[in-house]
Amino acid sequence: MGQTIVIFALTISVGLLLGRIKIKGISIGSTWILFVGILFSHFGARVDPTALAFIKDFGLILFVFAIGLQVGPGFFHSFRKGGVSMNALALAMVLMTVGVTLAIHYISGESLANMVGVMSGAVTNTPGLGAAQQTVQDIMGAQGVDADTVFDTSSMLATSYAIAYPLGVLGLIGLLIVYKSVFKIDLARERKDLEKDDDTASESARRMHCEVENPAIFGKTIRDIVHGSGLKFVISRVMRNGEISVPNSGTVLEKGDKVLIVTTNNDVDMVRIIFGQEISMHKSDWDKLDSNYV
Repeated sequence: MGQTIVIFALTISVGLLLGRIKIKGISIGSTWILFVGILFSHFGARVDPTALAFIKDFGLILFVFAIGLQVGPGFFHSFRKGGVSMNALALAMVLMTVGVTLAIHYISGESLANMVGVMSGAVTNTPGLGAAQQTVQDIMGAQGVDADTVFDTSSMLATSYAIAYPLGVLGLIGLLIVYKSVFKIDLARERKDLEKDDDTASESARRMHCEVENPAIFGKTIRDIVHGSGLKFVISRVMRNGEISVPNSGTVLEKGDKVLIVTTNNDVDMVRIIFGQEISMHKSDWDKLDSNYV
């Protein structure tokens, strides 16, 4: 087990260090970890099978979890901004990839298990490899195939994946360089345009409904809260004991008050920290109770 930990640590550390190297501004980042692992394995480095299985599954879980956390908050917003067309393109790419894989399998007679590994590596789809290995293990296990054969087939998938993955990464980078030259893409200008769009989106208005739960602001005026935070937000309504009022800078907030806040998308998380979690309300809920105000 000690040797296993050392090999994993060396592989990850060396891979991350090499990932800092850039050639003409291009780096393949953490992909170097895979290449270092292939190199270590070539020279005979071996790890405990049980630890390897755990690291593989746990690493895949962390990968999917981290991606979910990263894209989750803006998923529905992005989906409304062309998400259907993007998902249609993604689906078309998957179907095309599967079609090419099956065609090569039938034309060349290459094992389908090998081709699935090649497909996962060619499109750099690590979760796809994990799913394929699990499917192979389940099917062969249900058929009563011995454990050694199941292990060998699963390893064959991983080997095919490892062979195709570098070409999938480097080939994609190569194509991007070619497309950049052919279509005369100015990366600096594109980056500035993207930053401008991001700034515009982050500064656009966002309505929030929060319940005051932070003891640090109990009994404080809105003036003190606003000036102390340095954020951009406006409290347009306060609900206390079912009654709505229009606050001013001297209004004191108490525990359990419900507030209607307008802020920027960039400050949403900090506003939640200052006041409390958002509550399930809609502007129409305020309008119904707000009918006495002109």
